[in-house]
Amino acid sequence: MGVFRNENAAALLFRDTRQQGKCSTRSPHIRIRSRRYTLMSTTAYAPASLSSKGTAQCQASTNPPALPQLVPPNFDAQLAYVLGLCCNAANDQYTKYVTNTPLDPSNRFGPKSWQIQSVAPTPWDPDFSQIVAQGYKPNPTHTNLSVYETDINGNSVKIPAGFIARLEPTDTDKSSIIVVSFHGTQNSYEVNTVDNYIVPAVFGNLGSVHGGFYNQYTTGSTGQGDLSHRADGSLAQQISQYFDDNEDPTLSVKVTGHSLGGALATLCALDIALNLESKFDAISMYSLASPRVADTLVVIPAAAETFVSNYQEYVPDSYRIVNQLDSIPQLPYPVTPPIPPLNYCAHVLGDLDAILFGIVKPSLLDLNVISFQDKNDQNTDSPPACQGAHSCPAVYVPFLKRLAAQFA
Repeated sequence: MGVFRNENAAALLFRDTRQQGKCSTRSPHIRIRSRRYTLMSTTAYAPASLSSKGTAQCQASTNPPALPQLVPPNFDAQLAYVLGLCCNAANDQYTKYVTNTPLDPSNRFGPKSWQIQSVAPTPWDPDFSQIVAQGYKPNPTHTNLSVYETDINGNSVKIPAGFIARLEPTDTDKSSIIVVSFHGTQNSYEVNTVDNYIVPAVFGNLGSVHGGFYNQYTTGSTGQGDLSHRADGSLAQQISQYFDDNEDPTLSVKVTGHSLGGALATLCALDIALNLESKFDAISMYSLASPRVADTLVVIPAAAETFVSNYQEYVPDSYRIVNQLDSIPQLPYPVTPPIPPLNYCAHVLGDLDAILFGIVKPSLLDLNVISFQDKNDQNTDSPPACQGAHSCPAVYVPFLKRLAAQFA
């Protein structure tokens, strides 16, 4: 697990050191000997802002990471790059229309630091220019997504959360697609209330998930809802409403997001596949730097495995794109906190640590992880969102661009 560095935007809340040894392979009797964790807090997340119009401020790597020679059979590298640009556009949508208070280096996620200060009036239209440049018609039909969060004055405010866009290719031999894209962590409210809230929640009857991500997906203007009773204004309600209004069984749906957005993309893809399956042709999920989503208490260890197996059944065309030097995809740790263990957490694909601890079982879909290594040392003096191994515009999207060229 690498150390996440973003000097101006996130604190290091976890630290671990590796040591040799073995652990048992079945929960709940886990002995943590293969890895020793030093607990400092629950999770550590960082902003994913700065996108298409800010990418030029990021310094290009003089030693870019090695590209994989093979990718999973159904992985579409060109599509992955387009979806990476959609992640950039969703992040930029936030930074364009929402103003945060400055980050306080002495108390990074404190009551006055990096909080929502003001929100511009709607519409919050994203910048699709770089996406269009990849062979799509301009001015795509789109719907802006929103969530309710708390600003620096304690008021509930509606802010952009991403978008749903119908991308029409200029090449008539290609098919149109529906893209659902969510932004990553953008403020202290999301760090403290969403990312760090790991009390598990039941996802329908499909298992147990990270409570903060679930709440972000199901909470609306009137409070908490669920997948059966979708709260007005919640992401769950907006997603359902969109597909009710735009049903097209000929179109495929692509769900994506970076960081927190990747976690929301995971929940959203399963929600669409399970509850809206008649509204579209097929569904895929491509996450960038997503944290673990499956989450259960140690007293009911099977609930994380239940969620993972259900997810893989309903959304098998899913892929995790991971920089191995980025610590965010390692969070929450599979056993959280380590002593005493209270939660078992897992990725929906390719989580070797969770498999080692016996939290989930191996699957052929574990091969659907595209990994690379990029320290991103060249951006230490660049804007905060260009810094560190977690950066979407400086690390993940450039990697996907090169990958798309290699597998063109």
